[in-house]
Amino acid sequence: MVQITLRNIRKNKGFSLINIAGLTMGISCFLLLAAYIYHELSYDKYLSNYPRVAYVSMGYKSGQDAEFIHMGVTPTALAPTFKKEFPEVEQAVRMYAYNGAALVEKGTEQLKESKLKFVDEEFLNVLNFNVLAGNAKNPLSEPNAIVLTENLAKKYFADQEAVGKMLMIDKNPWLVTAVIGNVPSYSELKFDALMSNKGLSRYKDPNWGSANDVTFLLLKNPNSFHALQGKIDEFINNQFKEAIAQGFSFKIDLEPISEVHLFSKTAGTGNITYLYIFTFLGISLLLISCVNFTNLSLAHATERIKEIGVKKVLGANQLRIFKQFLTEGTFMVFISLCLGIFSAWLLLPIFANYLGIIISFDVWNKPIFYGIIIGFFIALTLLANGWPAWLISKFNPVDILKGEWKSKKSKFSIAKILITFQYAVSIFLVICTLLAYRQMHFIQTMNTGLNRSQVLVLDGDIWSNSERETLKHKLLASSSIKAVSASYDSPVNVQGGYSINFAEGKSNDFSLNITAIPIEKDFLTVFEIPIIAGTNLNDVDIKKAQDTSANRSVGFILNKLAASNLGWNPEEAIGKQIQMNGRKGPIKAVVENFNFASLHTEVQPIVLFPEYHYFGNIFIKIKEGTSTTKALEDISRIFKEIKPNSPFESHFLNDDYAAMYKKEQQSSKIMQLFAVVTVIIACIGLFALSAYSAKQRIKEIGIRKVLGASVYNMVAMLSKDYLQLVVIAFLIALPLGYWAMRAWLTNFAYRSSMDWWIFLLAGGITMFISLITISSQTIKAAKSNPINSLKDE
Repeated sequence: MVQITLRNIRKNKGFSLINIAGLTMGISCFLLLAAYIYHELSYDKYLSNYPRVAYVSMGYKSGQDAEFIHMGVTPTALAPTFKKEFPEVEQAVRMYAYNGAALVEKGTEQLKESKLKFVDEEFLNVLNFNVLAGNAKNPLSEPNAIVLTENLAKKYFADQEAVGKMLMIDKNPWLVTAVIGNVPSYSELKFDALMSNKGLSRYKDPNWGSANDVTFLLLKNPNSFHALQGKIDEFINNQFKEAIAQGFSFKIDLEPISEVHLFSKTAGTGNITYLYIFTFLGISLLLISCVNFTNLSLAHATERIKEIGVKKVLGANQLRIFKQFLTEGTFMVFISLCLGIFSAWLLLPIFANYLGIIISFDVWNKPIFYGIIIGFFIALTLLANGWPAWLISKFNPVDILKGEWKSKKSKFSIAKILITFQYAVSIFLVICTLLAYRQMHFIQTMNTGLNRSQVLVLDGDIWSNSERETLKHKLLASSSIKAVSASYDSPVNVQGGYSINFAEGKSNDFSLNITAIPIEKDFLTVFEIPIIAGTNLNDVDIKKAQDTSANRSVGFILNKLAASNLGWNPEEAIGKQIQMNGRKGPIKAVVENFNFASLHTEVQPIVLFPEYHYFGNIFIKIKEGTSTTKALEDISRIFKEIKPNSPFESHFLNDDYAAMYKKEQQSSKIMQLFAVVTVIIACIGLFALSAYSAKQRIKEIGIRKVLGASVYNMVAMLSKDYLQLVVIAFLIALPLGYWAMRAWLTNFAYRSSMDWWIFLLAGGITMFISLITISSQTIKAAKSNPINSLKDE
């Protein structure tokens, strides 16, 4: 039987190639999507004690706030207090970001590192990374101790032993006590080195007043999350009872570290909804491929129908015919599976690069993977090949030899149902792809209230006030630069949480939580934010803000929404006194509302105020019409004049803006790619069905041609039924696509419209491609010589 199988496959190379190619495409796409889904579900599960590790987040609101403000950072007192108060907690550790632009010496060079973190001594006991070299028990016990990841160790020490060496960071010596494995790509923990926090004054007297630490708890029992959460709720109510009595609300939430990526409001960069979508997409692709395999097998059976009839007349029973076709199909499924796995292995790096992420082959090294593959092979064989083999074996030899087998319409109807399913899924994905692409385009082109165009960003961490002023003066003297300013946060993602606890004319217990950002004098000029009332900051305002005496006065700039929340229109707000986190002064200006966070949320109130203690970003506005290359050359030259030993690194503000929608961009790319693949696979299925139908109706075509029917009439007759299937599929996919994308778009406060023409375009694209696919078979059948089809009658 194996020899017969190989002979039949060689004899029908075209059929075998198409069938194997279609199933291979579906399998490889399914495995690629499965790899991505596995990657997303694997976040932080590489830690052996991850079931016991809790990430701690907090939320707060005042009586004037409608919703909680969620934060991924906690007060310095939280970790030691929780370890002391709750017996469920075995360890509690904190992580605090080092200066965002640390300069590390490498010979005569100074390299910038942005992923250095201060941590507690017990950090590696809670998050148990693999220690490759050095002190594995207590590497962070000394104030100047530092633990490097393997990549950072190689970067600064090459092939030399890093442990025991000194690393100069911002001209301060740090002793390398250990080297740990690199943080995997599937982790929300992003760092290159861990530094002991024992030398920091902020930890000498822990307090509940400010929140800047990321906190992790190691629980004694992985099942105690719920019970501990209840105790924490009671503790918080008691700890902040005075503030709660004044109308404030607080909460502390425990989140399993393995769920942070997909579910956390404060630290997660993933979205579980997308995984549901991609799971549906992967299964649909596989089912469509199996449907194609089935339809192609049935179409091919029409070419071997007399062979089957003769074998049955000669004594072959139904079981023998079933085994023969099952063996042939199983062999092709096996080849397709092997090619699909190999294709997925080859394409995975390309697919990962296309998405802008790193996907590893870790799962391929696990025995369970091969067990799944065996089960996958059995399921595919039965799903794609079992039914057609059983159906073919049931052909009645008398009907076959009399030519009456083709009147069995049930087989044809089932095939039509399968094709309709294929195209419904295809059109659904095309609709989703078009609407997702439109939303991404809308996000990139929407006027957010501040002009991001041609704004270059430099790290502000490495500059003193005098150096920054020198840089600004020299840049403004360049013909390619329009304006220069700075701020604490990026203006497209402001994180600062503040509280206005005094406003002129308000009651003594008035309090309003609000987002705020320290800015340099010319911030509004660089970003072209319109002033509605009042005037911009001037040199006098800056001197007042820098005054360290009791006479210090800060000139505040509010957006229109902030003024409204304080009960004033823009003109009324000017000159009013407010106090925010110890800073007091008049409202200097009111500006138009602008988006300073993700478009997933509506524009919020914000306060801008001059404060020159620290600027995380320097913004350089390039003049319109100036060559970007020339402007970068000018900026780099001036930078090196002031900082000759520091690396020049820059990026455009639009890059920061785009980075906030990385997950949405990934999802849109996946839908674009696999929508095309789904349509291609569905067209293969339609090709099979049209070939199947043409074979069934070959004598009818011959008779009609003899009676005078034209090629056009024949093509229209053969195409009509299949185009009707596409129309039915469109009517099925239309409400599903509308419902799915409407639900997806609700994740955005600002979204593009779902215009009717997008749905028609999706149907039109699919209809056009389908017509071309059908025509390849119908025209061939319509042009066939009727003598050849009728000569055996």
